[in-house]
Amino acid sequence: QEDMQDIEIVEVAGATFTGTMMIVKDPSRVSLATIYPWKEYGVTLDTLVTSNGAVAGINGGLYNSTNNSGGSPYGVIVSNGEIQHNKPREYAGLVLVGFTEDHILQIIDISKMSSQDVEKLVEDMKIRDAVTFQEEASDANNHFVQLIINGESREMNGMGSGLNPRTAIGQRADGAVLMFVTDGRGKSGHLGASCADLIAVMEEFDAVNAANLDGGSSSCMYYDGEYLMSSVTFYYTNSSWRLPAGFIVK
Repeated sequence: QEDMQDIEIVEVAGATFTGTMMIVKDPSRVSLATIYPWKEYGVTLDTLVTSNGAVAGINGGLYNSTNNSGGSPYGVIVSNGEIQHNKPREYAGLVLVGFTEDHILQIIDISKMSSQDVEKLVEDMKIRDAVTFQEEASDANNHFVQLIINGESREMNGMGSGLNPRTAIGQRADGAVLMFVTDGRGKSGHLGASCADLIAVMEEFDAVNAANLDGGSSSCMYYDGEYLMSSVTFYYTNSSWRLPAGFIVK
């Protein structure tokens, strides 16, 4: 299939995790699909992908996952240039992760911004699609965002050492988008990946910018009709938690 030619799938094995790297050569194919207007229940990733005529997808940023409801995001959501949720201080330490109209991955600390500041940022930087995740010292094992910024890998100093299923997104110098999801939480005997693991993998795949997204039970990857990665172990593996938004590949 023609639309599969520009997507490469690579299995990545770590000491405590197995992961799948999806390399999307053309960054203009990556966007954020949402269920906006928000409601109580979100949809599984396969529904988000297929209902938008896409071929692949991964989960995105922070959202209300209580009782697997998944119908509303936290922080900021931009989809196709439209700001659909704008509460930059809904959680401490929010970082915007998304793409400009020129298809460049941006990773921007918005934790001190107002909603008006976010509106200006989206307009000035021409942000077309974005989510937020949390950089938060009180849960430093799981709430970290920046992995690689402009070719510089982050010094973690013990932060991000927890092992969990993870979802991360990055971009190479040639524009190709790197989507990476790992297993964890006992699946196949694996506990998961740490921040250092994600940085090492993103370095190996030549990312110049990379960010950690929502992990744990939310981590999932769907491609060409099946889940390549799913952290839903308690129901059945071929599904995901309900989500309000996800990065998709058309």
